[in-house]
Amino acid sequence: MATSTVPRAACAKGSARTHLVIGNQIFHNGSPVELLYRMNHDNDFETWRVRPLFVEAPDRNEQFHRSDRISYLHTIRAHHRSRAA
Repeated sequence: MATSTVPRAACAKGSARTHLVIGNQIFHNGSPVELLYRMNHDNDFETWRVRPLFVEAPDRNEQFHRSDRISYLHTIRAHHRSRAA
């Protein structure tokens, strides 16, 4: 698996670096995507092939910059209560 980092933004106070890894499902600037593979990287940005989540849309190339908002999707499981018969 390819591991990559997007350096923290200059204005971010004490936030940890974000590690981007193939297969991660994230929100990138508010859009939910899955990271497929890194295509290119530079000191200022990385280009990843991403797959949009929750919508029917083609895979696309997205640039990730230091100032981008990135948050990880987490699975939330609902607890079911059993009903007494």
